[in-house]
Amino acid sequence: MRAKKIILGYFLLGILFFCAFFLWQFPYDRLKKACIQNFEGSLPLSLSIDRVSPVLPWSLKLENIRVGADSLSFRFPDLILRPHFPGLILGKPAFDLADTGNPSRVSGQFRQEKNRNGLNLRLNQMEVQAFFGKESSFPIRLSGEASLQWEGKDFDRGDGQLWALLERGEIKGDAALRIPLPLTLFDTARGEVQFKDGIARVKRLEASGQNTAFALPQPLQIPLKGGGLPPELFLLFQVPPK
Repeated sequence: MRAKKIILGYFLLGILFFCAFFLWQFPYDRLKKACIQNFEGSLPLSLSIDRVSPVLPWSLKLENIRVGADSLSFRFPDLILRPHFPGLILGKPAFDLADTGNPSRVSGQFRQEKNRNGLNLRLNQMEVQAFFGKESSFPIRLSGEASLQWEGKDFDRGDGQLWALLERGEIKGDAALRIPLPLTLFDTARGEVQFKDGIARVKRLEASGQNTAFALPQPLQIPLKGGGLPPELFLLFQVPPK
């Protein structure tokens, strides 16, 4: 019996050393670059990640994440990726996603099988920081749920739906003078969108602030490729008379 315990102890110690060596040798910078390239190749947005580091036993931590377009960007909380190694070995990439908070405000799952991808994401009052330019910033709280499926890299032809609630925090100092007007007019925004055959069908869009409000008069359709914003959305930039 004692010999079996000694053998088991050496076996577990060997596994521990293997895990430590694997995590030490893992090409984190290469993984970070691959994540950024895949993201920017699928969406018209830029992505930056300061650091990818290990979290025992088999997770990865993404630190200082920023997503943006033009002069507007958003800094997200650090995220934890938990890969499904049996799926990776079988050529079916999959991972779970969460933030580092307690309780967690983010949860998600990604699955890939036979060139078909699936993403499910849930947000519960997740805090992000919005930046306009280099100096102006303000907090935003996000809640919502999204479910998307697409073939290969053809993300814009995917199917799915999402709903979201955005609550803007206080804009301090003279930052409001440098931030686009719609972001200062409205404190909250709600939306429901369905994606199918390369078309985003906006079923609901509402925004409200202290002195103004906006509601989409009827559902509208927006092509995900090559299409501009419909004229209804430009009402967001108008201030109704008092």
